[in-house]
Amino acid sequence: ATSQQRRQLYLHFLINMTRDSSTQGMMPAYALFAFTLWQSFCSSGIVYGWPLLMLLLKQEGVYASRCPQGVEECSSRDVALNLVFTAGAMCNILGGVIGGPISSPKVALGLGVVLTTLGSLLLALAPSNSEFLWPLAYIFQGLGGGIVHFGAMSLGNVFGKNRGWIMACLAGVLGLSTFVYQIFYAFYTAGMSRQAVFLLHSGIMVLNLLGTLWLWPMRPFRAGETVGFQHGRMVALNGISMGANAANKARISCKTVLKFAIAPKFVGFVCFLATQLWLSRCLMGMFGAELAWKNRILEDMGSAPISVSKHLTLFTMSQAVMGLTVIPVFGTIAAKYGHIGAPAFATGLLSVVWLACLCIPAEWPLYILYIFAGWHRQFFFSTFLNFMTSEYAPEVYGRLLTITNLMSGFVVLVQNPMLAFILNSLDGNFWPMLAFMLALASLLTAIAGWCLLQERRALKNSKDQKAKDSDAYDSEESISNEDLAENTESSDRSIENAA
Repeated sequence: ATSQQRRQLYLHFLINMTRDSSTQGMMPAYALFAFTLWQSFCSSGIVYGWPLLMLLLKQEGVYASRCPQGVEECSSRDVALNLVFTAGAMCNILGGVIGGPISSPKVALGLGVVLTTLGSLLLALAPSNSEFLWPLAYIFQGLGGGIVHFGAMSLGNVFGKNRGWIMACLAGVLGLSTFVYQIFYAFYTAGMSRQAVFLLHSGIMVLNLLGTLWLWPMRPFRAGETVGFQHGRMVALNGISMGANAANKARISCKTVLKFAIAPKFVGFVCFLATQLWLSRCLMGMFGAELAWKNRILEDMGSAPISVSKHLTLFTMSQAVMGLTVIPVFGTIAAKYGHIGAPAFATGLLSVVWLACLCIPAEWPLYILYIFAGWHRQFFFSTFLNFMTSEYAPEVYGRLLTITNLMSGFVVLVQNPMLAFILNSLDGNFWPMLAFMLALASLLTAIAGWCLLQERRALKNSKDQKAKDSDAYDSEESISNEDLAENTESSDRSIENAA
């Protein structure tokens, strides 16, 4: 085909894509999914790129007044900066509390993008000597990112059996979004001002807001629906309409949410994942102080000190990249061994490994830590989302998510007073905290392993019972066939005798 023919075919394709049609296949769904991934990358988990943003803020002189004259590093400044991260991380989790009850994805995603934009504007325009604007900016970014992440969950219903992979991708891009501050810090070190960096991000988020208002429908997608174009906008097509019976079921399920919330399975699983989240957030929020503590240990041993800025950069990059590499592994484990015991055991095992690496007084274990900590972060997010969407109906899921996020948010809040206690009362000695974390992670991993064995045993018993039932059914069917043959033969004799 000539170039003119190719252009005509491409134009014809674009015209057909924007016509009212219910036979457009999965292409509109993948287009919306691609935009959602980009939007999530720009906002959902950027607060977890904190280590490099902390370096940027330190170079800008933020909270420098907390230290004595002529001193750049002190425990009071570290605690104040950690409070900024704690506020943003807690609000990122609590974003599900706001985004979950909002039934319209267009409204939820639009609100999340607006809050993230406000946070970037504050980071750009706040004066360096401000005390309260920095945590306020991070609260906006964390809250907006959480709403964006949870507001897009209904898109998985469009992909049928591949919903687990879609959920894993959304969780993976949440981790990948920590790379945004890596890009910002590179621009900053290349000579761009703080104001220009965050105003650029604000402009990108405004474009994302326009895309959200144009592409996303007002109501969430239901199972069995597809995505199509009507009047130049994306809508849900071929869905199963909710009748009066379905609406009554939804109202009944709202009244019985408490029964699900106090069930041992839900309580145990949420406690396990909240603990894993706490371990990961403590590592992210305290890693700069932990590197300084490790430097003191290495100097006492006569070893060369490590570069704090280099390791903070590597840590942020690994959190962004390593999570994506383990998505196929998670999908395989969940498909082959189930979505509860096996992913939980793998998550606990990964936490034990990176905690053990952090305890070793040397630099080389840090590189192993970066790999396993990135995998661990991806695993507990994917495990949580897969558990919630697989175990509970959509009308129950949103309310249980609210309970889970409230619990997880307050658990993350604990890490700031913990850091203040370690730096002030323990003189920066992290050994007691790491020993407690390692013991707790080992205990939870053992419990998850026991649950996995119970699941496998129950599955084996179920298969054996089904095999026995199948054999018994085959035996009864064989006997019935023999009786039928005898009865037929007897009837034939009777007819012959009568004749």
